[in-house]
Amino acid sequence: MSSYWSSENVVQIGEHQVSIPAEQGLSYTVGATSRRVSFDIPAQSVEMLSGKDSYLEFDMDIQYPTKVAGDGKSTRLQLDPAGAGMICQNIRIYDGGRGNLIEEINEYNQVVALKHDYDRDDSLTGVRALEQGGTNYNPFSKGTRGSSKSEMNDLQTNPWFKAQVNVAQAAAVAGQEWDGNVRKSNVHCCVPLLTGIFTGSVYPNMLTGLYVEIDLAPAPRLIRQLDSVVKDRRRTLCPYLWGLRANGNGAGAPAAGAVINVGGGGAGGLNDLPAASAIEFDGCWVTLNGNSVTDVESCPFTVGESVGFVSGIPTDAGRALGEANTTTVGAVQRSPIIIAIAKDGIPGDASVGQGRVLLTFDQAYLNAVGGGAFPDRAAGSTITGNNINGVVFSDSVKQTVVAAPSYDVSYNVNNLNLICHVIDMDAQYKSGMLQKARDGSAIEFDIHSMTNYKNSLLASERQASFLIHAQNRKAKSLCVIPTDSTVYLTKDLVCSNGTYETTADAMDMVLNSARSGISGCCDNLSQVQYQINGNLVPSRPVSTRKIATRQSIDAFHIFELEKTLANANITPHSFAKFMDNFIVGRGFAHNSGTMDLRDKDLSVQLSYEEATAPTKSKMFNTFVFHLRRILIRGGSTMVVE
Repeated sequence: MSSYWSSENVVQIGEHQVSIPAEQGLSYTVGATSRRVSFDIPAQSVEMLSGKDSYLEFDMDIQYPTKVAGDGKSTRLQLDPAGAGMICQNIRIYDGGRGNLIEEINEYNQVVALKHDYDRDDSLTGVRALEQGGTNYNPFSKGTRGSSKSEMNDLQTNPWFKAQVNVAQAAAVAGQEWDGNVRKSNVHCCVPLLTGIFTGSVYPNMLTGLYVEIDLAPAPRLIRQLDSVVKDRRRTLCPYLWGLRANGNGAGAPAAGAVINVGGGGAGGLNDLPAASAIEFDGCWVTLNGNSVTDVESCPFTVGESVGFVSGIPTDAGRALGEANTTTVGAVQRSPIIIAIAKDGIPGDASVGQGRVLLTFDQAYLNAVGGGAFPDRAAGSTITGNNINGVVFSDSVKQTVVAAPSYDVSYNVNNLNLICHVIDMDAQYKSGMLQKARDGSAIEFDIHSMTNYKNSLLASERQASFLIHAQNRKAKSLCVIPTDSTVYLTKDLVCSNGTYETTADAMDMVLNSARSGISGCCDNLSQVQYQINGNLVPSRPVSTRKIATRQSIDAFHIFELEKTLANANITPHSFAKFMDNFIVGRGFAHNSGTMDLRDKDLSVQLSYEEATAPTKSKMFNTFVFHLRRILIRGGSTMVVE
């Protein structure tokens, strides 16, 4: 008999977790190709699955190329800022008998990146950093020369490598170079799955069981150099060159250890590089307090790292001028290799560097006019602080001079388990559900899922229209992600060399995409519109012209994008990444409404009408977010799209 304090129809529940190891083992190494892992969730031990409380649990670290002393390949690497959820490229979920496919999400990590970029605030970003190995902006490594904020410049609290202690780095003998495989960190990750089964309410696993397959993404797509050392990301975030250290050789050369001034202003008796010079140098200083490089521990370079020099501001002849192409004494061309990093004196001291960070190189390098460290310089010119504003960048991965075909990185996944959160239902409730199944009655419910439809487009195509053969009965929204389909070398992916140029301005100089093939790119798109059964929606095209110029934002596009994301169960907390991860979309209904896309002619119409032509061929990943009905009858599972 019920009372004020209790009710007879309350279902008593408890909770516990079941750890399910991957069928292929607990440890994996993933290099340039993907690897498949799978999990069998048995009906006997996981009766009622709470998917939203379940997660993947594993330890992960970055595997650097095998270290060879003097190879100049030392550098710091980290995972994509979105965290370890990015390692899941494709996900398929079957029933326990593996005969019925319940969900399949291709290019799943694009959804992870989408959620990270748009469903974000300081709290959410911090939680992802703590739980999933993501990274966040750290003021310790902030830029002071006008660059935008970066999530890939953290030297102090980066989870993927150990912080450098506040002492001078040096490699007096072979083997003392910075070795990433020694300095790397092992990161414990707890990653939720964003599928319908694993974001919805309780799933009656005791009736069907589940089988989960995951394709782990290739490492070069996910592992990156720091923004504070690469030339093609936030160039103004790199350390600024203050001066080269003369080794005393060359006609008219300053004494060994003196400053060859290239960016310090020429005051205080510093030596400007004379015209037609063949002066050699064996090190360089970086600007004091420039981009927070105040000491050894705040220097983003490592001992054993190759470096180059490049103009840090635009010139009339182009942004890329001034890239290092130095020549060794033996006429073998390669970039200088750092053998020591130290603080040269203290601020206010009368020493040459006056407290600046000094990078010592492995040997003397030629600084000849027109063919040395700054090959863009005209013959007979003089480098002074007034006509050059150079930065120092890492050449360890890019290998500008030495033609290295690849930079072999991988990642290790250990102790891989799927942690299933189990709801312990009242015995009477479970008995009733089982009886219903035995009687032939159907148990049915909806889950929020997504389906990816792919179309390709050449860079030469200025007007395009492609069909979406959607078979989704309860569609919520359509999200189109135009990704760069160019095939890049491994090294180019790791250092963002030649990837899609997101922006180009005086702030970042050049900002190439660090997620080639994952994040969307505008690429001078003028407008987009959709056609459903001959009707154009919306009634006027959605303009993206202002975004194409990379100087402003189109309000109508953002309005449409907000509705698209909200209908996709992605709360649009921020649009700060609208250029880094460009997407277009259409919401089909408000609140709980849906649209039946079955047997409908649905097409996306794109127009690239800007004066500047598209630069990249693209793969359009069109995600249809929808409600998917699951019917369970007689121990078998049926899916209604």
